[in-house]
Amino acid sequence: MKLNRRDLLRLGGLTALAPTLPLPSARAAEPLATVARPTSAPDYTLHIPTGLVELSPEHIVSTTHYNGQFAGPLIRLREGRRVVVDIHNETDTPALVHWHGQMVPSDVDGAAEEGTPYVPARGSRRISFIPRPAGLRFVHTHVRAGIDLNRGTYTRQAAPVYIEPAHDPGAY
Repeated sequence: MKLNRRDLLRLGGLTALAPTLPLPSARAAEPLATVARPTSAPDYTLHIPTGLVELSPEHIVSTTHYNGQFAGPLIRLREGRRVVVDIHNETDTPALVHWHGQMVPSDVDGAAEEGTPYVPARGSRRISFIPRPAGLRFVHTHVRAGIDLNRGTYTRQAAPVYIEPAHDPGAY
């Protein structure tokens, strides 16, 4: 197939519009993510407290973490099955939980630069999303440290996330 300049401009225009076009589907489209209303029990609850972590018998540090442990709890999800997560920030500063390596919209992604709302200090947020793609991922904080290095992107706030494949769950 040979392209002339006019065809190339048309193709470029269509490419620019592609993200705004609806995807064809045999069933009604379900949003990939929502900020869920707290009407039922969540699938997972993440608490963000401060606490002590023993790095060695002679070295104990005070830091933030998930659910009282580092690394945080294993979060097992199923590819394509909606999940509801409650996030409780028990610290005095706003927090973000970034779902690393997942294809989720920015409102639940957990990255400030993508526009995700913070979980307020001493507050909570309920999110819901459809996990994908399958594989081993992780969650971590995504807050800019500034002068407080306890708030950096890779502090003790991290937890493994395993997304079981929708069509081959295996016994992993």
